Amino acid sequence: MARKHTARKRSQHQASQTTLLVVGEGPDDQAFIKHMHGQLRVSRTIRPKIEKQSGGSPGNIIDNAARKYASQDFDQRFIVLDSDIALSQQERDRARRYGFRLILWSPICLEGALLEVLGERVRDHETAQQLKARLHPQLTGHHTEKAAYAVLFPYEVLEAATNPSVAEVRTALAGQLI
Repeated sequence: MARKHTARKRSQHQASQTTLLVVGEGPDDQAFIKHMHGQLRVSRTIRPKIEKQSGGSPGNIIDNAARKYASQDFDQRFIVLDSDIALSQQERDRARRYGFRLILWSPICLEGALLEVLGERVRDHETAQQLKARLHPQLTGHHTEKAAYAVLFPYEVLEAATNPSVAEVRTALAGQLI
């Protein structure tokens, strides 16, 4: 009988978890979001699956994520994209139809958002490539590894970050509706 009781407790615990799907545009996004989740993990009832796409246009990323995760059940779904390529209303509607909320890194891209968190100014004329060239040398490892973000973005920095896109990702990882 003890086995049945243990099994029942385990299934009750699993049922109370909130499952999140967070799909980043590429491996940089995935690495940073995984790092962020590891730092901010405040509840064992939130279980995120943090994935990546292989870049491309916003429409392709939305379609690929929808196709790949259509058969999987999640309480909330997010796609995190760079904002250097404007999304059409049709792409926004398609994401919503597939059950995804969009979060757009700003300014311009993940690196722009992170530079802003560090207090560095992002100029209007800078491109995503220029921002990558500014941030990546400051990291303690390869930009596609979550450990590379540990020194610059500890818990205190992430918790205090006022950049709107970083705050949205923080809120999503906490399981709060945006």
